[in-house]
Amino acid sequence: MKFKLRGNRVLLDKPVQPEKKTDIILNESDEKEIEKSMMKKWTNLNVHAVGDKVEGIKVGDKVYANTNALHSAEIIDFNGNIKMMIKDFEIAMVWDQ
Repeated sequence: MKFKLRGNRVLLDKPVQPEKKTDIILNESDEKEIEKSMMKKWTNLNVHAVGDKVEGIKVGDKVYANTNALHSAEIIDFNGNIKMMIKDFEIAMVWDQ
């Protein structure tokens, strides 16, 4: 599926949680709490797409975004590949690739 991201948006690959190695079933609230704590470790996120008004960030770059921005990011499912959409100003650091 081809698409064009518009504006000052950046689409990031959402890191995959490690496989659970227990038979414990968590409710949705507990799952969200675990994900919230994992977000603090997300310091090197891959850029999947950039909007047509974004400057200084390109596809393939690795970025660090404010944790609060990740908590409020829009979550998008592209055929089973989960992405997070944030604004470019929420990115604090960029590592060129």
